[in-house]
Amino acid sequence: DWAESKENLHVISDEIYAGSVYRTPADGQPPWTSLATVAARRGRQLGPSAHLVWALSKDFALSGLRVGALYTENEAIRTPLQKLNDLCQVGSPTQAIVSRLLTDQLDAATPRKLWCAAMEEANAARLRSRYDRLTAVLDQGGLRYLDAGAGLFLWIDLRPFLSYGDSGPPQRENSGSWAGAVGVEEALLPAREAEAERALYLRLIHEFGLLLTPGASMRSEEPGLFRCVFSAATEEGFEVALQRFARLAAAPRAT
Repeated sequence: DWAESKENLHVISDEIYAGSVYRTPADGQPPWTSLATVAARRGRQLGPSAHLVWALSKDFALSGLRVGALYTENEAIRTPLQKLNDLCQVGSPTQAIVSRLLTDQLDAATPRKLWCAAMEEANAARLRSRYDRLTAVLDQGGLRYLDAGAGLFLWIDLRPFLSYGDSGPPQRENSGSWAGAVGVEEALLPAREAEAERALYLRLIHEFGLLLTPGASMRSEEPGLFRCVFSAATEEGFEVALQRFARLAAAPRAT
């Protein structure tokens, strides 16, 4: 309703992690609800100003298939996209694979349960296990992070490890004076903050063996925040990573 009350304003609900929600209301996590479900509960359609997008790349770890979906009731958007699809449609073999993936039954004993539903349950359980194990190590070492309930990664606060030398951290300035930032990815950070974050990024690699995504590349406005993808390692590799995080937590802070 809010979007429809504004002229030329559209709401796009990116639901690409819809099948990777691993915390429940019992954990204090609000239940995830699709925008389409919200509309249905109110007895209405999405309308011309709300749209949904989803893909196989996250929930099924199948980014290589390059399959995604857009749901919209806006004819002015749907028609040109249908025409564009003639030039870049998903190949027939891939369509057959995806159709089988989404409609296969689990087994003869449970004929009404789809394999993809069982896979989603297993995926959520494994994500929850890794989240709990990683955050336990971070808690024990006094490393702060942003509580998560879905997705494949964790936002970790490593600002205490930023080193600015004898002069200390710089005063924050207005964005208009940040023209001296280091590189395109660090464009939101002043030069000294960008340099300090990059130095920490390299230290994490060379000293602790941890490859994390620096916040600057995620357009963070604060230095020292890193994204840790905890789902893309073998069980053996994940155990090694936990040991390395424990070693990092025991290291002296710069600030």
